[in-house]
Amino acid sequence: MFSVMRSSGLLALLFVCPAALAQKKPLDHSVYDGWKSIRGTSLSRDGKWVLYAVTPQEGDSTVEIKSTVNNDTITFPRGSKVQFTHDSRFAVATQIPLFAETRKAKRDKVKPEDQPKNNLVIVDLSTKETKTIERVTSFELADEDSGYVLYRPEPPKPDSAAKKEEPKPAAGSDKDKPKKKADHKPGDVWVLRNLATGQEQRLENVAATKFSKNGKVLAYALSTKDGAGDGVVWHDVVQNRKKTVVTALGRYPKLALTNDGSHLAFTTDKDDYASKKPVTTLYHFHAGGDRLNKIEAPKTISGFVVSEFGPISFSESGRRLFFGTGPKSAEDKEVPDDEKVAVDVWTYKDETLPTQQLVELKREQERSYEAVHFLDSRETVQLETPTLRSVVLSDKGDADKALGIESLPYRQLMSWDGSYRDVYVVDVRTGRAEKVLTKLRGTVTIGNQGRYLAALDHATGELISIDTKTLKPVSHAKQIPVSLVDELNDVPDFADAYGFGGWTANDSSLLVYDRYDIWSVDPTGKTAPRNLTNGRSAKFEFRLIDLDADKPEVDPSDLLLNVLDERTKRGGIFRLRKGKLEQILFENKKFAGVQKAEDAETLIYTRQDITEYPDLWLTNMSFASPRKITDANPQQKDYTWATAELVEWTSLDGQPLQGILVKPENFDPTKKYPMITYFYERNSDTLHNYRTPAPSASTINVPLFASNGYLVFIPDIPYKVGYPGESAMSAIVPGVTSIVSRGYADPKRLGIQGQSWGGYQVAYLITETNMFAAAEAGAPVSNMFSAYGGIRYGSGLVRQFQYEKQQSRIDGTPWNATLRYIENSPLFFADKVKTPLMIMHNDKDGAVPYTQGIELFTALRRLNKPVWMVVYNGEDHNLVERKNRKDLSVRLGQFFDHFLKGAPMPEWMAKGIPATQKGKNMGLEIPKP
Repeated sequence: MFSVMRSSGLLALLFVCPAALAQKKPLDHSVYDGWKSIRGTSLSRDGKWVLYAVTPQEGDSTVEIKSTVNNDTITFPRGSKVQFTHDSRFAVATQIPLFAETRKAKRDKVKPEDQPKNNLVIVDLSTKETKTIERVTSFELADEDSGYVLYRPEPPKPDSAAKKEEPKPAAGSDKDKPKKKADHKPGDVWVLRNLATGQEQRLENVAATKFSKNGKVLAYALSTKDGAGDGVVWHDVVQNRKKTVVTALGRYPKLALTNDGSHLAFTTDKDDYASKKPVTTLYHFHAGGDRLNKIEAPKTISGFVVSEFGPISFSESGRRLFFGTGPKSAEDKEVPDDEKVAVDVWTYKDETLPTQQLVELKREQERSYEAVHFLDSRETVQLETPTLRSVVLSDKGDADKALGIESLPYRQLMSWDGSYRDVYVVDVRTGRAEKVLTKLRGTVTIGNQGRYLAALDHATGELISIDTKTLKPVSHAKQIPVSLVDELNDVPDFADAYGFGGWTANDSSLLVYDRYDIWSVDPTGKTAPRNLTNGRSAKFEFRLIDLDADKPEVDPSDLLLNVLDERTKRGGIFRLRKGKLEQILFENKKFAGVQKAEDAETLIYTRQDITEYPDLWLTNMSFASPRKITDANPQQKDYTWATAELVEWTSLDGQPLQGILVKPENFDPTKKYPMITYFYERNSDTLHNYRTPAPSASTINVPLFASNGYLVFIPDIPYKVGYPGESAMSAIVPGVTSIVSRGYADPKRLGIQGQSWGGYQVAYLITETNMFAAAEAGAPVSNMFSAYGGIRYGSGLVRQFQYEKQQSRIDGTPWNATLRYIENSPLFFADKVKTPLMIMHNDKDGAVPYTQGIELFTALRRLNKPVWMVVYNGEDHNLVERKNRKDLSVRLGQFFDHFLKGAPMPEWMAKGIPATQKGKNMGLEIPKP
């Protein structure tokens, strides 16, 4: 074993930059805000324009709309939700206020109505003219807009004059007439604008809106101040024809239109408005016949009514209307405050713990059950029920068969075991559900036409297809000679499936993944499955690239594929056309983000590696003459960066392993460098991922540390069930030793860092070896006994399942695997620790109980071991607030710089921060020599 060695006084850089790099400087914490990303990328339908936003981590973004034909580029600042119109003539965007102005207004506690507001930006792509409409809250475009945009201006500021008197009731008015309720607010002003002409219509008191898919019809609900004008309007925007569908005091919260806009549905409480808890009703309106029909909940479940919470929608054909039902809300019993008792009652028969019930309370209170109304027959059928809560439709709602999934019978079991479900075939016409699989532990899918189901049983690895008419199952287990579930599974549970690639036309075949390849499977079993890619011998992993998310069918005669070389980590794009595999791109890069214009051969994609940001590349479906069209971070050339290489070694168990070694750009193999090991299970496949300098949510920023003269080692870790800590030791220690043996990693200046599951392993490792001079553990489990029965407060789940079947990999309980819980718990071996340790564990951690970090800290404190703990108040498992991320980044750098580079100890480490100075003194100052 290595001895712990603390560096002293090593303030100089470890190397001298070569002349070619002399002008470059190392990254520091000031670079984060200006490092940019490319977001919101999309192509116009005609393929002539591509838009994207270049966005700094903190500051103002710039939208660029670039011609794919020439070098023309249209730009405007601070665009958000940028969309092309369907005809590719315009781009429409929300423009958010200046970052500095918004921040200043918040700091100055400016009233909401006086704070900076959004604008609307409309870009004419033919003339390149940009029109800005100020003070616009939001906008809407139809999926296939017909040249109109709907936008909502900011409401006028409240009148500062004296409050106007409410009008008195007119003489002879009906005093018993229902009045507008206090929480029923008037609607807003919306404006319908013709993009080509600029002509606008102002719509008053609008409370809800809905465009038809083709953009020709707009439906909107009205909510007036006195309720007299409440109702729903159907508006043909092309012909400028309006129909008042209904006028009555009430709320009209949900609207739905068929794709062509000829049918409208809406929910309302107008029929029961005066009640304390009014019942929601559903209406259907046919514009052609001006008919208004009330649709009732099916009578198959006693007491069910139309749910106010359920969504409403039409099927693709428009012949079916889907809506939610549920039990009528009961009026709450009034209990005086001095008699209310706040108590949770736990029983051993509860399917879920009260903690989980409370987390899921709102969802359960608002749960609705899908029903369908057939417009032709006017029949209504209940599909989902309290005992079958999930029904998955196919053929965009028009198939006669659906997939039903239910896990209720296994909810208590799933507290400590895996996820199980019963699978049903549901007849959409009758609502009848037939159970076809019981207690499935696996993945299930339904064909696009609803002709077949397919299930992959994780327990057996068997693929089963089921004819939804005959309910006859077909097993494909003997037809496919390789595993369809994870071959590298190392948790004490059934392996996960590699997944499905999709169904072909008419559900004639299903594409299924194994570790490397794509198989085409005939659901009838009459034709043997075909391996489409044959990548196993070369260890090439093929996966489909979806070029049309709106098209459910996969065309197996022409597929674009993403590929990863498992051995070298090369990435690529291949094409499978008429059974022939064609290599298009295959490099030491990662390729992603492939998009195709809907009506053109234009294609964009990204490529990246550790030094190359994933900028956009433009090409066509033949990938001829691809060219880079963005340069998001030109400033990178001014900084020393990092390089990455694949490294290999053998674990203590004799298993060949891979990992990533990141080096400074100006690496000198004759020098000795400090090295930090960072890990989380298996990461070698990310060799060619670009790593952005950014403040840390919980882990070290790799390019920052590499730029500042560190090596970063990222090893893969396979696990042995029952011995997770020992497995980490078996993989990491020889991996670190293999790098040290190369001569350039200083054995006296080795660090280690991990978060969550990685944090646990850091805590374990420092009880077993003193080879590390410094360690940081984020949100570590330290005591598997107390953690086993703890709660994941984010979900309310008890953590038992994690230890028995999931990531913690103990494969037993504290009473039948007692020694495993002891041997894998760092707390019980805290006296062995010689490595200085920093812990981050936040007080609102919803994944690992905050007390786990406290147990480890207080144990080491009791032993007078060097340990520090940072707790960000109100933060969860990983930091969200940027100011906290920046703070942690500085502390991580200072901690490792002190122990691995001999930098002076900052005040927070040397003296701490007393509660009297909390929020005033961050303790980040470093004393001068």
